[in-house]
Amino acid sequence: MGNALHQKENSSQTAAPFLPVLLIASILPDVDGIWSTTVAGHHSILHTPIFWLFIFSGMTGLGMFSNFSWMKPVSLAIFLGAMLHLVTDWITARTVGIQWLYPFSSINFDVYPVQPEKGQIPVWEMIRDPYFSFYIENIVLLWFEIAMNGIAFILLGKNKLKGLSA
Repeated sequence: MGNALHQKENSSQTAAPFLPVLLIASILPDVDGIWSTTVAGHHSILHTPIFWLFIFSGMTGLGMFSNFSWMKPVSLAIFLGAMLHLVTDWITARTVGIQWLYPFSSINFDVYPVQPEKGQIPVWEMIRDPYFSFYIENIVLLWFEIAMNGIAFILLGKNKLKGLSA
């Protein structure tokens, strides 16, 4: 019985960073926008599943051979956050898709037709017109992103409230 209680206490401590890490990891693939010159060009290896699979595998392997109890939930959160970003980019892609099969294929997959020529603007100009208008003209994509962010904030709020009551 004592071991079961200790295990529950330990699992809550290792699971605590999961949601904040997942939220931060969900924007990590866009770090490549810092060194990219265009919106369409910012999809580097950070926008491929294989990269995040290697990160996850490496962190999980490191966690297995170390005493870092936090490594498993953190590596899973990073992997899931990055994959959520890729799925969201895939669904909401406007200028370039996702290379799901990289490095075996360089085909960009997209749900809606993309217009790469509209992505040939500097990354920092995407919040201004005409790109912003182009981005929100597909109302389904706009509401999908709003809903995904809303769900993330609700889950984060529930996690915080749960932490306060514990």
